[in-house]
Amino acid sequence: MAFWIFEKLAGGAVRRDPSEIHLFRTAQADEGEYAGTDTLVREIFQNSMDASTGQGPVRIRLALHSPGDLLPRARLSHYFRRLEPALKHWEIGFDRDGVPQLQEGFLVCEDFGTRGLGGDPLLARDPDPAGNEREDFFWFWRNIGRSGKTGDDLGRWGLGKTVYRAASQVGCMFGLTVRADDRRQLLMGQAVLRIHEWEGQEYVPEGYWCGGVEERTGLPLPIEEASELDQFRREWKLSRSPDEPGLSVVVPYAAPELKGTHLLQAICVHFFLPILRGELIVDLVTPDTGEVRLDQKSLEERSRSVKWDGPKRSKRHVAPPIDFVKRCLPVQSQAVPTKLLGQTKLPELSSEAFEPQTLEKLRNQFASEKLTAIKVQMALPRRQGPDEVGELHVFLRRQPDGERADTYYVREGMTITKLNSRAGLRGVRALVIVEKGPLASLLGDSEGPAHEDWDTSEDRPDRTWTKWKGRVKFCRRIVDDLTELLTTPTTKADFDLLSDFFSIEKTRAPQRSRMPHPEGNGRPKFGDIPAKPRWYRLDGRRAGFRIAHNAGQPLPKNPRLRVSVAYDLPSGNPIKKWSPFDFEFGKSPQLKLSGKSIKATAQAGNILLLTVEGERFSFVADGFDEHRDLLVRIDELTSDDAVEEVES
Repeated sequence: MAFWIFEKLAGGAVRRDPSEIHLFRTAQADEGEYAGTDTLVREIFQNSMDASTGQGPVRIRLALHSPGDLLPRARLSHYFRRLEPALKHWEIGFDRDGVPQLQEGFLVCEDFGTRGLGGDPLLARDPDPAGNEREDFFWFWRNIGRSGKTGDDLGRWGLGKTVYRAASQVGCMFGLTVRADDRRQLLMGQAVLRIHEWEGQEYVPEGYWCGGVEERTGLPLPIEEASELDQFRREWKLSRSPDEPGLSVVVPYAAPELKGTHLLQAICVHFFLPILRGELIVDLVTPDTGEVRLDQKSLEERSRSVKWDGPKRSKRHVAPPIDFVKRCLPVQSQAVPTKLLGQTKLPELSSEAFEPQTLEKLRNQFASEKLTAIKVQMALPRRQGPDEVGELHVFLRRQPDGERADTYYVREGMTITKLNSRAGLRGVRALVIVEKGPLASLLGDSEGPAHEDWDTSEDRPDRTWTKWKGRVKFCRRIVDDLTELLTTPTTKADFDLLSDFFSIEKTRAPQRSRMPHPEGNGRPKFGDIPAKPRWYRLDGRRAGFRIAHNAGQPLPKNPRLRVSVAYDLPSGNPIKKWSPFDFEFGKSPQLKLSGKSIKATAQAGNILLLTVEGERFSFVADGFDEHRDLLVRIDELTSDDAVEEVES
């Protein structure tokens, strides 16, 4: 019979309570949102795709079960009674039968078309690095923060499986694997909780749900008894049959904020590319989405039906540009290559990157709002051995309407969500694809455990590469640099350029007649325009603005201001075209409002009412996008105006 095993805490052991789960929580999560939704999807999917057999697409099934699907109480006690003392610090209550007093259901994550957890289940020490055997069972179950993956894999850190335990309110997971090489079935569980006391003895935080221990080494052994495997499949509602290779992981008592709609958003954003390529199929079954299949044919339609109300920082605020990506993929092999950049210095995009006639053709194509595909090639100096050649594909297209568009950066099929470009502000839609190879290896090493950004602060690339930081920065700004290079230089005078600022007579067109001067000299005479300084002043700041008293000017009676804010646009009224996706007073956590002798009230998402309470008042708003022009409109309000505004 299966049971939990925790090692006794030795007297000289370092006393440490694990904190790895915090690496997989999104900062500034919204109310009612599970902070690990994006990392949960990323880690599950990249681990499964890394384990592909290469014979057809990988299929991943996520099933979120309601509390009504939980096991009978006697069986719940069998699984969780031993965890009670380790969960006291998490304030998880247990009833007298040893059942957690939680009402949430469980999550089942299964992959198919994968090789399962192969290797020696009795391996207790690191395998020979020069060996050809994949020890997936060893690296998955017997290591935390250590990985046997290489630069050819999506993940690197050995922390990906932490997302399962992080999503469980009882900090554990169970996994049943069917191995592709020998069809052997192995069941095991793992908990990482706190140092705890059990029957008068202290135990380490890490424990195993297992079928026994190896007599000589004390190594926890996986469960292989057929009856227990069948019971586990039934109890936790696995869809895997005994002859289907892959891995099924159960997350008991899943976080209550975990929702199917958020999972659906994250899947569409993070893995749209392998789905469109036919490399990945996803089945999602949850109470709020029903049964949903995402594949090559259904992704675009499903994506349109999703309510995109997720956080902007993870690109879940808007549907990915599926139609644009579909146009990009067929022309990827026809992308125009650059010369090999960065052989003697850091790579840069200049006119020398292309032959003159090629650059002229690309500029005309880009200016005509046609899809432009470019393969950027650069030298990657290794710490040992000759340079490698790194490649990435960039697809750009000016949008006819000139609206803002996000740029999507994809490494080996996974979207790197914290990357974007300023070109999107100019109405340029872009897609960057980094296929498996040397550059993908370098960029993967530069990513943190959550794989959200290409970061030059990581030290992992130093093991393999030299002069790599400048190349990572080059890849981050590749869309902006290409947009600048492909934008045709202006060679003709633009007589309308300053028309919004200066009145210019059209010398070749009929002019209005002017009234003659009384003295008859024909030149008009203008009187002095008296200055009317206001009692307040507006000062610009980086990523914000400041409103303060204009010294020397008296305050009016009951001074109040209505401040309307928006990002400037090439055309139209920015205030009227403001969108909550840009920012929203009172809801956007990045906005910081402060003041002295003033009271600020949010009347709308982009409108504030400022009530001045003292002569030396000041008000500061920070946290706006510093790469965009901010328009601030100030209206003085009388007492009656202010009351009407508040009441309306």
